[in-house]
Amino acid sequence: MRVVVDTRTDEILRLEHLLEGGNYTLWLNSYGPFPLDRSLEAQLRHSVGKGCTVGGDSSTCASAARGEVIESLLHSGDGGYGPLELPAKRSEVLRLAEVLLRQVHLDRADIIRRFWLVEGHPAYPVWWDFAFDIQAQGQRWILMGSASD
Repeated sequence: MRVVVDTRTDEILRLEHLLEGGNYTLWLNSYGPFPLDRSLEAQLRHSVGKGCTVGGDSSTCASAARGEVIESLLHSGDGGYGPLELPAKRSEVLRLAEVLLRQVHLDRADIIRRFWLVEGHPAYPVWWDFAFDIQAQGQRWILMGSASD
């Protein structure tokens, strides 16, 4: 028997639980802090999975990254998929998202790169996904999320 311990933060686990729904599953994770002595791809292969291959990246700012994360988490879906009872959970989702964004030092970032994986994604993105390399105060945090059916 293989025992797996989920070491993700309480905020991530709660967000995943709150946003479960019909034909809809949320996956979130944050990694770090790490020193900046590895490339993004090398760090992903070390901390996320050996098969991670970055397809590309682009510079972004904290407000754009925050907007993308919030928009993704509040994605309502449609009649065939989406989180259950999202309007009633909205304020708690926003509160937890802000805690998560503080944990990865988004507002203190010197550099934020949005990236995508062509191989080795730890989840199965269908409806949406995001991935950010956040560098602040000489350290790196990686924030990733996706929704699937």
